[in-house]
Amino acid sequence: MPTANEIIRLNEIEQMDKRAKKAGFLPLISGEAYEAQYNSNSHVFIMMNGSKWSAWRETWQPGKERSISLKSIVDNVPFDIAVQQANKYMAFIIKKRG
Repeated sequence: MPTANEIIRLNEIEQMDKRAKKAGFLPLISGEAYEAQYNSNSHVFIMMNGSKWSAWRETWQPGKERSISLKSIVDNVPFDIAVQQANKYMAFIIKKRG
């Protein structure tokens, strides 16, 4: 049987998943990492870094092992701010590309 702290943490993770999904992100590892793809080669990631969160965009080119471009969106912020800023970045890029 889970402890009270484990139940609280599981509830927090469930709420984080819901907020991330609402913003268009899929859980890679619930409560730790989320991802959204805005075109076939570019992804935005939100990942836990200690007790804070970071968000960044990576772009890949077919046939390349590593990403060809990386842009930091936000670093060492609370989860909700990371989701908000990552979502804002994606909206900006999608609008810019028409």
